[in-house]
Amino acid sequence: MSAISAPVQQVLQARQDATQTKIDMALLGKQLDVQQDTGDAINQMIREVVDVQKQISSGHIDVRV
Repeated sequence: MSAISAPVQQVLQARQDATQTKIDMALLGKQLDVQQDTGDAINQMIREVVDVQKQISSGHIDVRV
């Protein structure tokens, strides 16, 4: 038998669950940030490809860096 009473164990478990939920939510937030950044980068690449395609179709390519 545990030296910690059942009500105290329940409170401790609830606190541990709450902490784990906060950690999980923070990790999900970070994952969403990474997905947003990745999406933004892909959109920028698509815009650049469109620009290059337009330049090619007009007979020149601007290669300035």
